Amino acid sequence: MSYRIGAYLIDPEAYEIRHDGARVPVEPQVFDLLIMLIENRQRAVSKEEIIERVWKGRIVSDATLSSRIKAARQTLSDDGSAQKLIRTIHGRGFRFVGEVAQVHPPAAAGAEPDGGGFAQRHDGQAPAAIDSNKGAGPPVIDGGAARPTGSRKWMLAAAAASVALVGAGFLVNQLLRDPLGASSDSMLERSAPSRLAPFAQQTIRTFKDCDVCPEMVELPLGAFMMGSPEHERGREPVEGPPRRVVIAQRFALGKLEVTVDQFAAYVAETGVVVGNGCQKIDTMTARWGRAEGSFRQPGFDVAGSHPVVCVSWHEAQAYAAWLGRRTGKPYRLPSEAEWEYAARAGTTTSYSFGSDEGQLCDYARFADLGSQFPWRGGCRSDKAAYGPMQVGTLKPNAWGLFDMHGNAWEWVADCWTPEARELPTDASAFMRKGACEVGVVRGGGWPAEPRKLRSAQRMPMLAASRLYHTGFRVALPFGSP
Repeated sequence: MSYRIGAYLIDPEAYEIRHDGARVPVEPQVFDLLIMLIENRQRAVSKEEIIERVWKGRIVSDATLSSRIKAARQTLSDDGSAQKLIRTIHGRGFRFVGEVAQVHPPAAAGAEPDGGGFAQRHDGQAPAAIDSNKGAGPPVIDGGAARPTGSRKWMLAAAAASVALVGAGFLVNQLLRDPLGASSDSMLERSAPSRLAPFAQQTIRTFKDCDVCPEMVELPLGAFMMGSPEHERGREPVEGPPRRVVIAQRFALGKLEVTVDQFAAYVAETGVVVGNGCQKIDTMTARWGRAEGSFRQPGFDVAGSHPVVCVSWHEAQAYAAWLGRRTGKPYRLPSEAEWEYAARAGTTTSYSFGSDEGQLCDYARFADLGSQFPWRGGCRSDKAAYGPMQVGTLKPNAWGLFDMHGNAWEWVADCWTPEARELPTDASAFMRKGACEVGVVRGGGWPAEPRKLRSAQRMPMLAASRLYHTGFRVALPFGSP
């Protein structure tokens, strides 16, 4: 059930707010606060109740609470002095006094693009818009958003890519749909075209082209159904409908995510200037701090074998081009289709090992039950900490690729489109004329909730953004089949 308040529609399950159909940026604490006040609108809600529910009982100053109340009012265009919607009851707390109608959310909510901004939460979604004169501006965390500065319709449309981009946030144990069934129409096809050999007849080899190059895994040819069926648990509209993609050209993918040491070798050899423009999170306040992190100091301790993060799409592309110059081979970022094909490793389930989130701890670094993230879930590991793991620590998928789920979100070569139908079925990257202002990340990161680690999960990210949970791995095609 959703709530209609004037021109605003608040959908608790989708964790989003819309104003006349356009998504409204909102921080998750503010969203939770609004829902709590609306659900208890028949009475005043005390400060203690709010703190217990929104901040899980942590010590919070009156100033912090006041700022969230102010933000909640502003989200719904409520004048704080008039208090038309949220009224301060001195000595008692706060009460929602606006007119509320309970409605069913639109069936197509989130499926079509609107003019909303890019939402951002620190488990890894799209960052705020970038002012070309100022560089990366601070994204609003956990479901907040900033509106793009450009006026191009396709960039605005990308904002509606998924409900997760507009605050799919702090609701732990949210309702999820039935898992992927064995008879799903998104079954990966082992019956590739006749010119392609069956999976079982193809060998997988690994190699390195130089001492500082990533180790690569040559993958088999084949065909698969890209995307997720409607009944897959955690599915988002931008993942479907499933479509058949043919991998007719051999390629290799990095066995591991590109590491700090490997990226540092590129920086040292080229002399490229990598500044301190990375967004990192203050875990105490759950707010973005200054853009002052770097791939060497992302806001947590890293060794040379940790995945490199705090790199933009452009920097990932530049690294791949450097590898190409160093080796004489056409290194590049993988396309979305290549990435998903490799992540699935011949499977049709939500993850490369099945659909059971309880097994994620064996394969992925994410916001598991041992973490402090409010959206934690899946399973409990004994390795919970702030930051990624060293690459290759956990189990690989069936094709020997590590960390395809979790650890760091990974840039792919494509420009963003919210319409999965636009993605090429020949496994090439989807590109736009001119600059690729919005790129795509895959795989989920170390602060991500379980559903964000699914093989079909895709997310828009401003190409110039540098974030503390976003890295990449490289691909290498082998020419004509």
